[in-house]
Amino acid sequence: MRTFAMIAGALFGALSSALAQQGGTWTCSAPGLVNGEYSGGDSAYIHLTGFSSGGRYAVNRQGNTATGVTANGTRFTCRRR
Repeated sequence: MRTFAMIAGALFGALSSALAQQGGTWTCSAPGLVNGEYSGGDSAYIHLTGFSSGGRYAVNRQGNTATGVTANGTRFTCRRR
């Protein structure tokens, strides 16, 4: 049982490391933001108040900050924690 725990711990550590390298945890902000999601790629999902759903918008990523503009001109920022 101890061997299983060691293997499981090693696998969890490797998975956590891989996720961190792919972008880590990001938090988005914008005026009227209902929900924002970003994982380190070329776009972020942004849902603003007054709209029934959100959309994916291109970002300009520089280090731990990604910025973009929605279709209605609202600027948003996503930062890595």
